[in-house]
Amino acid sequence: MSNELQTKNRNDIQTKGGESPDIKNLARGVLNNLVSSVQTLVSDITALEVNTIVVERINGSKFNAWEAYQEIYSIHDQNYFEIKGIPKEGSQAQALRQHYRSLFDQLEREYFYLLLEQDSGFYNPQDERITRYRQNLEEAKKRQENIVEADENNIKLAKPILPAPTPVIDEKDANHQEDWIENYQEIQKLLKNAKFVRTLRKIAELKAALDSNNVTSTQTDIIYAQTVMQLDGDIITRYNKELFNLPEEAKNSIITTHNEGLVAGEKQWRGTFSFLINLVQNIAKLS
Repeated sequence: MSNELQTKNRNDIQTKGGESPDIKNLARGVLNNLVSSVQTLVSDITALEVNTIVVERINGSKFNAWEAYQEIYSIHDQNYFEIKGIPKEGSQAQALRQHYRSLFDQLEREYFYLLLEQDSGFYNPQDERITRYRQNLEEAKKRQENIVEADENNIKLAKPILPAPTPVIDEKDANHQEDWIENYQEIQKLLKNAKFVRTLRKIAELKAALDSNNVTSTQTDIIYAQTVMQLDGDIITRYNKELFNLPEEAKNSIITTHNEGLVAGEKQWRGTFSFLINLVQNIAKLS
């Protein structure tokens, strides 16, 4: 009995002192996920863009991926603009509606690229959306010879694409329970994809900027100043001509605010990039 107890204690000590295979596998998995995230982050921060907009109010709500997905998807609803009270008549009203539609289109494109990318985890050559896209693309080529397959407008040939975040009521099957469960699982999978979620976050911010204005008005928020800074040193600054129609004090205030935002943004951008480079170097040492 005593010998058995001593043997057990020695085994416990060896297990505690050494590294468990499960812990090694877990650490390796965490490291692989980190490397994947860093890789996409590095490709995503090769340029800094600073926009200066004057809005009536700022929405202080925090980002929630599921709620953001529902919000963007709801733009596709046929009654969305009527429920929101967004005007219909006039060129400015149509431009405002198109701004909202473009947000849905951007998210749909991001998802469609995942469907086409073989290593994305979403690729399935038997997917009816891909099949429909290929068939409609062939029909489009018959009508137009020099068609560009990668053109974002051709993605419309695959619609509908995005999985609905709420059950769709149908005359044949009022519940569509199986379809809803499948859609829900697909959305949950999407919201675990770092690249898709970053795109969703950016689109949600753009929508918040649109919503910050009075949506019952045809006036849209104006980007008065925009600066894009590339890693290779190229710096492009654009000023909206409307800026120079403002009173001198307002114009100078906006330009000053933009320049201050640019300095702060560049500092944060370079700091983030340096952090990622150091992180990659440390990961390389660990691997």
